Amino acid sequence: MNYEIYSEESNVIGFYDYTVMRNKIGANQENQGWLRSLYFNQEINYLVDMSSQEAFNKDTYSIRIYNGDWKHMTLDKQSNRGGTIYRQHTYLSPDQCESILHGDIQWMKESEELLFRDLYLQMTINQNWPGVLVDYSRQLYRLGYGGDYLIFDTAIESTYDIKLKQLTAKYLACGNFNMEGRLEPGKIVMTYHQEMGMPKVLANLMDLSLSHRLTGGQGGAK
Repeated sequence: MNYEIYSEESNVIGFYDYTVMRNKIGANQENQGWLRSLYFNQEINYLVDMSSQEAFNKDTYSIRIYNGDWKHMTLDKQSNRGGTIYRQHTYLSPDQCESILHGDIQWMKESEELLFRDLYLQMTINQNWPGVLVDYSRQLYRLGYGGDYLIFDTAIESTYDIKLKQLTAKYLACGNFNMEGRLEPGKIVMTYHQEMGMPKVLANLMDLSLSHRLTGGQGGAK
């Protein structure tokens, strides 16, 4: 499992302001492409960032697919705690994806991957099932040499018309859905993303957890 800690702030800007900003930082463009996210709820506010008051103390689960690459999907969890976002993500195989889509989730209960066990509880206890599919046309620009980025979403589209039982992993990633645009004409979402260092105590706990899994929990487990 991979971990990130960061903060974000988003604003809706006009196309002219977007063009000015893009031209100023164009030499530092890091990536450009298409992100598709299948969220495990239907309460998505497309214009509210994860660090806003609305998102405080909230966990968001999703399946993420970049540029239609259905063989390299990720399961993603973003947890907002007081404005700081803790992100966990892990690789999701096509077979695992399809089992989740079709409701065959018992295997997650005993998974060695903590994120799968977390999602199992969300789906069984809290009934958080896949509810909305969102496409982002995204540009990513690195600011300087650190972990700060400007992210531009030039288009956001979504649909709630998802027939989970009929979906394959490949169609989820590459299929054409009846999407509805969520941005007003001429508007762009600009997000400032600032990475944060992981607290030492948290890093130590993660190291201990990894060591425990690698050794099979021997030497002190009761």
